[in-house]
Amino acid sequence: MTNVTAEFFARLERQGPDLLPDKARGSIRFDLADQDRTHHWFVSINRGNVLVSREYREADCVVGTEQALFDRFVLGEAQVIAAYNRSDVTVQGNFPLLLMFRRAFPSPPGTRDPRERVRERLAARARGQVRTVPAEPERRR
Repeated sequence: MTNVTAEFFARLERQGPDLLPDKARGSIRFDLADQDRTHHWFVSINRGNVLVSREYREADCVVGTEQALFDRFVLGEAQVIAAYNRSDVTVQGNFPLLLMFRRAFPSPPGTRDPRERVRERLAARARGQVRTVPAEPERRR
């Protein structure tokens, strides 16, 4: 088990209500293979409340992958659904629960929320600093 993973799950338990939808309910178990061992993380989600344990127990959704790849998920360097499409991640059970849970993973480094760009453009327009695109020159026939 790596510190990156442990820190992710500790943060998830503290910030779960901010990261996940209020109506989310279910349990996810992550089975992370690391050399000759498998580490288990059990996440219980109930309307914004998140509890995390190291238990191996039945879950609505079971996600299996390599520990190193999961570390990349929690750093924002890889995306869980893209890895699933490459068969680097296995999912058993409630797949929509994983789709909801992926919100807890950070965005890739250097990305920005597209809404921020719109807000910046609106603010620039209000200040009269909008760069206009010159009209296309007429085409010759």
